[in-house]
Amino acid sequence: MKFLWLVLVILAPMTSSAIIKGDGFEMLSPDESRMLEVGLESSELPSLCPHTKDFAEKARWDHAPISQKLDFVLVDKKRRLLHVMRHGQVLATYAVALGGNPQGHKKTEGDQRTPEGRYFFDLKKEKSEYHLGLRINYPNAKDLAEAKKNGIKNPGDSILIHGLPNSWVKRKVIRHPRDWTKGCMAVRDYEIEEIYANMDLGGMIEICP
Repeated sequence: MKFLWLVLVILAPMTSSAIIKGDGFEMLSPDESRMLEVGLESSELPSLCPHTKDFAEKARWDHAPISQKLDFVLVDKKRRLLHVMRHGQVLATYAVALGGNPQGHKKTEGDQRTPEGRYFFDLKKEKSEYHLGLRINYPNAKDLAEAKKNGIKNPGDSILIHGLPNSWVKRKVIRHPRDWTKGCMAVRDYEIEEIYANMDLGGMIEICP
């Protein structure tokens, strides 16, 4: 496990030039994203997916407000759990809602699936229809190559961890934490506030079946 967290530190963006800031958002520069993607792909990090049951048994539902920087998010699609972590330790666990067709890896736009695998956060959005948003770097080069191989023109994009709808009408319709997104990962507003405040761009996420 120590090797995993050492790699996370090495892969993290280190300079201000790696980040582009705008009105209500900040994102990794294209060069930084490419560098992180290549580094992540070649690092051969051990997957945490075989251990999702163990993490579920140690879920941190009752936790103090997070005051430490996070470096990893682990999503357990089967159990609808989202764990936020630092140095291999779970600091908090949240119930997460997925899309209407959650089983399997995302393949195409509109399939309402959530990608599976290791990604990193490349965009933070303050101005979002769903309170706040943290986007992952889907589709990456591997996803694009797989889509091309299968004749898929649009594998989809804009997969985020976000909060609940800003619209009160939409809030009336959904039954969170029942699945209601189009493929994103949704938590409650105060939960996305905790994640957003403590997760830097370049932080890693692994999404497990």
